[in-house]
Amino acid sequence: MFGKILTSVIAVAVMTSSGFAKDDKEDKVAKALEKYTKTGKVENCVSLNRIDSTQVIDDSHILFKMKGKQAYLNKLPHRCARLGFEKSFSYKVHTSQLCKIDIITVFDSTGGIQGPSCGLGKFIEYQKKTD
Repeated sequence: MFGKILTSVIAVAVMTSSGFAKDDKEDKVAKALEKYTKTGKVENCVSLNRIDSTQVIDDSHILFKMKGKQAYLNKLPHRCARLGFEKSFSYKVHTSQLCKIDIITVFDSTGGIQGPSCGLGKFIEYQKKTD
């Protein structure tokens, strides 16, 4: 009987913690985008010379803040381990654009080495809200 109770408690704990993780992830994305409105436009590439800064939200989302009032949310097609922890990455491109086919590499600050490499997704356009 004790084994059945323990198994049930563990199952509930796993279900609850996975729910919290999903909610927390959605909250982080919503918080990062609270100053922006989704335009409905989706791009395959963004111009490098227009990128002002980047904000790593978590292991799956990067916000590219552009010069002016635009921003692009990139939702990576697969989770990129340690990206949300390290919050830094690099990329190599051979054109003047960063595209969904390009690869980013997480910079591991603890060892000063390269972390995992991950593919980018499409760029979802957002416009900064006017106050």
